[in-house]
Amino acid sequence: MIKKAVRVAALWLTLAALVFIYTDRDEYTWSFEGEALSRVLLSERQAQANEAAAQADMAQKQEEARAREEANLRSREELYGDAPRTRDAVDDALGLNLMWGAYEVTVAYDAGMPLHLRAVSALRQSFIVDGAWTLNAGSGETTVAFTLTDAAEQVAFACDLPEGAQIHRITVHKAGAGVFSRDLAAYAALLGGVLTALLVLSWDRRPVGRERRRDAICVCMIALFAGMPLLWRGVYDGHDLFFHLARIEGIASGLRAGQFPVRMHASTLLGYGYAAPQFYPELFLYIPAVLRNLGVSLAASVRVLEMLINLAAAGVCYACARSFFGERRIALGASALYTLGSYRLASLYARGALGENLAMIFFPLLLLAAYEVLLRDARRWPLMALAMSGILMSHLLSTLFAAALCALSALLCARRLLREPGRIVACIKAALLTLLCCACFLVPFLDFARAGIHTSVAVQADAHMLTPGAFFVGFPGQDGTLPYEATDFAYTVGVVPGLGIVLGCALLLARLYMRPAAPRREDKRCGALLAMGCALLLCATDAFPWSLLNSLPRPYSMFVQQIQYPWRLVGVAMPMLAFAATWGYLREERGRTHALLAVCALCAVFAGYGMQVFVQDVPLLEKEDFCDTRIEQYEYLYEGTEKGALAPGQIVALDAPAYAVRDYDKQGTNLSFTLDAPQGLSSLELPLLYYPGYRATANGETCRVSVGENNVIRLYGVPGGEGVRICVWYEAPAIWTAACFVSLLGGAWLIAALSRMRRRG
Repeated sequence: MIKKAVRVAALWLTLAALVFIYTDRDEYTWSFEGEALSRVLLSERQAQANEAAAQADMAQKQEEARAREEANLRSREELYGDAPRTRDAVDDALGLNLMWGAYEVTVAYDAGMPLHLRAVSALRQSFIVDGAWTLNAGSGETTVAFTLTDAAEQVAFACDLPEGAQIHRITVHKAGAGVFSRDLAAYAALLGGVLTALLVLSWDRRPVGRERRRDAICVCMIALFAGMPLLWRGVYDGHDLFFHLARIEGIASGLRAGQFPVRMHASTLLGYGYAAPQFYPELFLYIPAVLRNLGVSLAASVRVLEMLINLAAAGVCYACARSFFGERRIALGASALYTLGSYRLASLYARGALGENLAMIFFPLLLLAAYEVLLRDARRWPLMALAMSGILMSHLLSTLFAAALCALSALLCARRLLREPGRIVACIKAALLTLLCCACFLVPFLDFARAGIHTSVAVQADAHMLTPGAFFVGFPGQDGTLPYEATDFAYTVGVVPGLGIVLGCALLLARLYMRPAAPRREDKRCGALLAMGCALLLCATDAFPWSLLNSLPRPYSMFVQQIQYPWRLVGVAMPMLAFAATWGYLREERGRTHALLAVCALCAVFAGYGMQVFVQDVPLLEKEDFCDTRIEQYEYLYEGTEKGALAPGQIVALDAPAYAVRDYDKQGTNLSFTLDAPQGLSSLELPLLYYPGYRATANGETCRVSVGENNVIRLYGVPGGEGVRICVWYEAPAIWTAACFVSLLGGAWLIAALSRMRRRG
């Protein structure tokens, strides 16, 4: 045992040493001198002019928003316009574009009298903490520090230089960087976890141990190949990726503010907060969020998450296929076909749909669980609870599809269920355990869904269907002349759901048509899977009457529109088709190993052809890049919210002739400041979007929290006078806390049930 522990320790020490050796000592360091110094050094007059221009532009946007509100109109314009959502730390604009964190500023100067220097960012000055310094008279270098509580664009430094004084160089460095790269450490931790698992498997010298080790290596290689786009420069753009980046940053900011679980994305929308956690499950996004708070860049955090998704998809599909077929080579073939399927890869990279891809990890498990509960061993019902809980805590629309699939499967097996009532009991127990495990999300979701918040994500389903021919469209590359409807799916996915799967299914059909002399039980099972998978593919096309369903009266049409994109059914069909295709390839025992190698080669060729297109453009996000906190989505907000008219840190005392704000401090959704309003005020509007659950006090006395202009928080009952201390925070209802304990109990029950099932074996 000691030797084994030493080997594991040696592995991790080696990885740590490699991280230390290959750390870039100049990472997150930007130096300006000579002519480049003018990019970050401003006069006070320039800084004040920039701030005034930004304030005037925001005032105009707010006035336009008021006019639209009075006219009962709502802006649907893009929030960003021509401005990029991500930027290099040093780009063509003035100053630095920096993410949140602590920074050190080294100033080389020569002055006969003290210099007053401060960090500035137009309209985002409230994000800068401890950003004003006095440099002693003399010459040399001085290092000062400041903190950004949120991402800030065009950060520069303002100073009025006395006559004869000169600043030679300004160097900005992220505190703690350059010693031990957090990004390399995250990659090394992922690699170390995989190598440790393989090392542990190597200790089993039995033949079964060698098989497990070989299979584990194969699964890792499949996942590694699926992650090839992650080994390029950075994170490449996807249709939904930016929204998920905002979610990761929002969870990280909530954790830094002391929220757990995170109920409000404190950083989103320039610090105004966003209630996405109540409407979009986020359990697995805590992984990259925790990495962010450990100092890992946003790009590296997303890359680690996506590699974990690939690894989990390959491993789960292998385990489920092995249980389904009872043969390891068939399981490896199914894992390769599913993990390297065109739809799954395009959903991860071209669409950036992290929530849907997380749910797709559990689709093979749901397939196995439904087979066990309905047809084989009903005592394995905990698998269904695990699968449905994983899907529900990943993606709500996938949950809708999964529930519909389970209901359809139960209907098809109704006669057997009636003959064996124990299977009905197993289904009920699985459903109950799923609700218990997910109570921490479902209770807030139902609570906020009736609070008047805009939650509709309705899309005309008949406008986003495939045609049968789209399943066989070759990959033309990134063609900018194609309409969005074309590039959204077929032209960014290629052959759907994957040419390897299509060929395997065709081979299975040929084998079944030939009516072998010795039919097997697997023939009937895989034939049924093929039929169900093809039916789902058919439902994703215009052969299904989506137009008729959309024309139904409410609320039936609204239910259909919540499905949004019928082609998402391809993802549900993927494991069924992968299992069926694998049996088509590997049905015959003779030559099964060679057939497996051929399947893996086909998958590599077809997947590689698709993935090489994903990395042709410039990455959306790299290590030191700035990522905006504004989002384009309108859901999860109160109707009429004008996101472009939210001024960071703006506090407005209504009906106050004169007022001043000092000692401003914002940590996540926790806001405190001192208000001086000697002539009184009627109410106070704060830089936080209103959601039920906010609490506030003024000098320790409770204030009434309500909705103000543009749906920001408005406080009533704030006394006038000097030195009024205002404190605002978000407080989750007690029932939400109780739901978290219920989920913990449900999770404990699920673990115990899985353990009993495994012992029963």
